[in-house]
Amino acid sequence: MATAEDTGLEGRLTRWLRGRMRAEAGTPVHAVRVHDLHKAGVGQSSETTMFDASWTQDGRPYRGQFVLRLQQGLDGIFMHPDAAREFRVLAALRSHSQVPVPRVRWLEQRADVLGAPFFVMERVSGVVPSGKPSTHAVGWLPTLDPAQRRALWQSAIDTLAAVHAVDWRRSHAFLHPDPDTQPGLESHLDHTARWYRWATRGRAFPITDTALDYLLDHRRSVRPGEPVLLWGDARLGNTMFSRERPPTVVAVLDWEVATIGPAAVDVAHWLIFDEFATSACGVRRLAGYPDRAETIARYEAVSGRALDDIEYFETLQCLFLATTLIRQTDAAVNSGRFHAATRMAHDNTVTQMLARRLGLPEPELAEDYLRHRQPACSVPSSEGERFMGSGQ
Repeated sequence: MATAEDTGLEGRLTRWLRGRMRAEAGTPVHAVRVHDLHKAGVGQSSETTMFDASWTQDGRPYRGQFVLRLQQGLDGIFMHPDAAREFRVLAALRSHSQVPVPRVRWLEQRADVLGAPFFVMERVSGVVPSGKPSTHAVGWLPTLDPAQRRALWQSAIDTLAAVHAVDWRRSHAFLHPDPDTQPGLESHLDHTARWYRWATRGRAFPITDTALDYLLDHRRSVRPGEPVLLWGDARLGNTMFSRERPPTVVAVLDWEVATIGPAAVDVAHWLIFDEFATSACGVRRLAGYPDRAETIARYEAVSGRALDDIEYFETLQCLFLATTLIRQTDAAVNSGRFHAATRMAHDNTVTQMLARRLGLPEPELAEDYLRHRQPACSVPSSEGERFMGSGQ
């Protein structure tokens, strides 16, 4: 008769891991034990769990630290969640680039093991700066001195340029499998529009509806440049740094929405999140952490690419972030945390950012949105930032 321990996550993961290790090793593997499971405390699009494992192989004891990324269901943020796709992105980066990413170990595409497909990767030791209410207000970044913050930023921007230097046709052609279309702004914008319309489900969202119309109406005048491998969620909160001073990037995390498209998409994403963490929410930028102009100049110098029409792409990435808030709001309503009449998806910091760009009246921040942004304000400086293998 199965016990609670056998049927719980630890037991199911132990049995699965034992089978995968034995198949991979080709020799007997004994005493497989999974322990110290805990949620990463980050991530909104995929569930991230840390765990340790110990086992014996050929008479020798082994230990490892791992991260499990469980694919979110169809009620999540994105239309087509796909753990196998993210696994392939990471594996190809490890094989074909110098971009630092965690080593992926095992992929499980069946849902009957843990309730959804998932993959396991090795845990990387480092620090991921916290995000709420702002990396410039709480967490690890304020503990650094100005020179260390500048070094951290420089390492991050140089790493972003390295992502875009990857020969994607050799390593990640599977991200654009349609031979009848060219990857670039058109295909990226079409995908964004489909995702946005799926998220809104025919409901009116005046500010973001206007933003999408603007993007579609002005796309012909944009100079997107040659397509590159896009990280898809380029921001400080998805970047792991060494604990050494000055800090350097040790891992680039969360590749769920990686794709092929204009380099300016990723740079704009970085800029929007930087604005979101500083001027947009009334937080003073920390000394030593460069601003928008310096970030653009550094990226252009390192990559050799001109960021033409970056303002257009910043509007595009504002729409991306606003769409995630629409999905998060719906999830909160469905779970009973928010009332169906909540204004969080309409009246938030991102819609304020869009309104300013589009010349529309700025909305007042919804009370639910303020509560959504508030809980992490009291998190101590670096608790929960110890060993993040992935997530947001």
